Amino acid sequence: MIIRIKKYIAGTLVFLAFTLFPLFSIAGPKTDTVYLYNGDRITGEIKRLEYGILFLKTDGLGTLKIEFDRIKTFYSKDQFVVLVSNGLRFFGSIDTSGTPGYVNLKVKSFTIPEPISKLVEIYPVKNAFWKRLDGAIDVGYSYTKASTISQLNFSGNVDYRVQKSFTQIKGSAIFTDQQDRDRIRNQDYSLGYSRFFKKRWFATAFGGMQQNTELGNIYRFYGGLGYGKDLIHNNRNVMDAAIGIMVSTEKSQTDSIIQSVEGVFQWNYRIFKFNDPEIDITSYFNAIPSFTSAGRIRMEFQVKGKIELFNDFYIGLTLWDNYDSKPLDVNSETNDWGVTTSFGYSW
Repeated sequence: MIIRIKKYIAGTLVFLAFTLFPLFSIAGPKTDTVYLYNGDRITGEIKRLEYGILFLKTDGLGTLKIEFDRIKTFYSKDQFVVLVSNGLRFFGSIDTSGTPGYVNLKVKSFTIPEPISKLVEIYPVKNAFWKRLDGAIDVGYSYTKASTISQLNFSGNVDYRVQKSFTQIKGSAIFTDQQDRDRIRNQDYSLGYSRFFKKRWFATAFGGMQQNTELGNIYRFYGGLGYGKDLIHNNRNVMDAAIGIMVSTEKSQTDSIIQSVEGVFQWNYRIFKFNDPEIDITSYFNAIPSFTSAGRIRMEFQVKGKIELFNDFYIGLTLWDNYDSKPLDVNSETNDWGVTTSFGYSW
C-alpha cells in the first residue's frame, strides 16, 4: 500500500509542477492606477475584475481585493477582455473618466464610457503565453486504520484566455485502497475550447478520458461539439447551459469495447461571496443519453465549495455523483458517489 501511495504522490507532484510553473514567470513593471472615493491612489498591476472585486497586485501590500463600489475610476495601458452586464464583450485598454464611478474603454479608435458597476469581468491579455494562464490545484488524503482504507484525491485546472476564446485543461482523480480489495480508480481528464459570439452565445469543442472502476469502466475516450449560452453573468452569479453531440470508445472490466454516439446536455453554475470568509461554490450537471444503446443514459453531478484561508490558499469540500443506467459490465454498480476534502491554491 505504501508503494501505491508513493506512486500517487509522484503523479500528483508532476501535475503540480505543470500547473504551478506559470507562477515563476518574471513580473513586469506595475503601472496601473486605481483611484478610490476616499482620495487614495494605488499603483500596481490589475490581475482581473470579477464578482465586483478588482484584484490589484502591488509591490508592498501583495494582491489587494478592492470592491467596485469603493473605486472612483482606474487606468491601465494594457489590453483587456472586458465583459459588461448587457453581454457585450470589448477588447482594449482602460482609461480614467472624469465622471465618478466610470471608466473609458479604449477600443481601437473609439472611447466608450462604461459604469464600473456594469463591468462583469476584466481579464488582461498579455503578450507572454504564461501570463495568460490562471488556474488552481488542490490535494487531499485520508486514512482510516480500523478499516485500512486510504484515499488520495487531487484536482486542478489551467485556463487560457484570449480575446474571443477560452481554453481549459482540467483533471481530477480519486484513488481508494483497502486491504485485500482491488484498488478503486475514479479519474477524469479533459480539454475544452469555447469560442464566444454576440448576445452571450458560444460554441464549444471538448474531449478527454474518464475511468471509474466502481462502475466497471476501465477507460472511456470521448470527443464532441456543442453550442450554448450564458444565461446569467453578473457580479455574483454565473450560469450557462449547452447542448451537443459526442462520440466515445469504452472498455469494460470484462474487456468488451463499444463505440457510441451520445447526446450531451451541460449545465454549470457558480456563486461567489467575497465578504470574509471568501466562499466560492461551483456546480455542474451533465446528462448524456446514448443514441446507439437504447435506454442508456449517463449522468454526472458535482458541487464543490472552497473557503479561502489566506493569500489564495483554501480548503475545499466536494460532493460528486456518477450514474450509468446500463454499465458495460452487468455486475457493476449503476451509481457511484462520494465526498472529498482538500487543501489548495489558486492563481
